[in-house]
Amino acid sequence: MLGSHDPRREFLIRSCGILIHGQSVLAQEAVDDRGGKVYALPGGHLEFGEGLAACMSREFYEESGLNVEAEKLVYVHENFYTLKGVTTHEIGFYFLADLNSEFPAADPAGYIPSRESHIRMRLLPLASQAFPRLS
Repeated sequence: MLGSHDPRREFLIRSCGILIHGQSVLAQEAVDDRGGKVYALPGGHLEFGEGLAACMSREFYEESGLNVEAEKLVYVHENFYTLKGVTTHEIGFYFLADLNSEFPAADPAGYIPSRESHIRMRLLPLASQAFPRLS
């Protein structure tokens, strides 16, 4: 059995998309335990019986309203972190995402509409020296 009987520990599989738009990449922006900004690529937890590519497409749509398909798997990452008192062991699968819908207009800071209240969707410039750390 994967997982943990301790509610303060979890094991999860996450499927994410890398969507390049112009000279930027789309990222999720959220607030950490200390009130600072944290960034992650759009995606989420794999559901039982769901394929990794389907999970990435579903999560992308749930978070941003964008229709994407997995072009190819480009990266697998093991991550350990603690957030809101829960220690997580995560295996992340990262796909290049192919956009199948129109990209919404971003505001001057690069934000586009989000469908989930706990995250903001933001275009981050790829060439910037001040690129935020992705988790």
